[in-house]
Amino acid sequence: MPFVKKISSLLILALIAISLPFASVDAKPKKRKAAPKTYPPPSHFFVQDTLLADGVAYKRVFITIKGVKHDVHVLQADLQSADCEVKIMKANQNIASLAKLHDIMKYYDSLEANKILGAVNANFWRAYSNLPIGPVMIDGELVEMNSYKEWTSFFVNQDGVPFIDNFKISGYVHQNLQGYEIVNVNRRKDSIGVVLYNKYGGDVIPYINHSKINDMLEATLENQENEAIYNDSTEQEFDYDMLKEELLQAERASSIEFNLPKVAVEYLRSPALNKNLYCVVRSISLKEIAMPANGCVLSYGKNYSSSELPKVGDTLMIRFNTNISPKEQFTEAVCGTPRLVRNGVASHEALKEGSKGKRFINHSLPRTALGINKQKNKLFIVAVKPDNAVERTSGASLEQLAAIMKYLGCHNAMNLDGGGSTVMVINGENVLNTEAPNSSRRISVGIGVAATKHYFHLSP
Repeated sequence: MPFVKKISSLLILALIAISLPFASVDAKPKKRKAAPKTYPPPSHFFVQDTLLADGVAYKRVFITIKGVKHDVHVLQADLQSADCEVKIMKANQNIASLAKLHDIMKYYDSLEANKILGAVNANFWRAYSNLPIGPVMIDGELVEMNSYKEWTSFFVNQDGVPFIDNFKISGYVHQNLQGYEIVNVNRRKDSIGVVLYNKYGGDVIPYINHSKINDMLEATLENQENEAIYNDSTEQEFDYDMLKEELLQAERASSIEFNLPKVAVEYLRSPALNKNLYCVVRSISLKEIAMPANGCVLSYGKNYSSSELPKVGDTLMIRFNTNISPKEQFTEAVCGTPRLVRNGVASHEALKEGSKGKRFINHSLPRTALGINKQKNKLFIVAVKPDNAVERTSGASLEQLAAIMKYLGCHNAMNLDGGGSTVMVINGENVLNTEAPNSSRRISVGIGVAATKHYFHLSP
């Protein structure tokens, strides 16, 4: 028995020893941290570098960052040059209109002696109503006042100095020692409050008719083919019922406006944000009223009594204020999302600004952006072409776009409407589409650079 016990003990120990290697094989090995992937430093290769005017250049450059090559088109301007200025352009000079960038530029060229050297699409716009999203301002007059979520805006002051920040605007009209809030610009949502209309709201207020509705319908339908491809302007599928509802809302708002008291005023000085704008009342109407050549129309909601309305000949003071840089008198503005570069750090802020669409954030898409250097004396207006198998180039995600803007020299930068809306016109041609240089989709707002003196007209 002792011998048996001894053998049994030895067998048990042997079995344990034999089993140990298998136990070590079955155990999950510890995960080793993968070494971070290394890339060569960013590089670039100029395809074209053309001087358009003193201080203004168009550049096409292949930029490779983290192994991905991008076909980048840059309109660069020296804002300290007296020979150029930032130019904001609204399609058909109407808040609800869309037009091709070529046609928008031609229209503005016909109005002014200054030549628009180049431009891109700017604001996103709302599906169906075609209204721009976020602040838009041209020559001191607001086209759109209201901010959207926490989106970023690009503002320019009266001295041509640019700012990129999360601007919000508030407005007031002061009369007879009383101040009344301006709740909206160029459109009315309901019958309450004061709404200011200027030339971008129409030549007659209220400005809506069946012809206008047909124009809205045509522009919306025309853009659907591109929207189906990129789905980047509105991030929602086309819906005929939604379109009909938007058009009905426009008609209802017009009907409400028709019966409200409207006051036409003439400006006594040029308009700007953060500046007192004195005006003289020229006419009052409860029906339609013509837009003054150098002025605006104030519409008073049902919550105001007749005793609170101004009289013909009264002097009013209108003021719009910004929440940021309140001492700056701003005259130009566009809006986009998200911020791409903040104080020299390239990191997009899409989630912070309220955008969650994975396609919009992460996909390789054609993109449009603008940025400024640290000294605020250089402007970079940028368009990235879509994926191209022949050139072996890619569009850009927001992360890649931020890196591109930083590489170009931007201390602050922001994203504009992109996808199917991406277009850059230089000297009258869409440089992103050499096969069809006159083609582009309809857009709401354009931003570009205009020559204020003599300029060169060189082929891009």
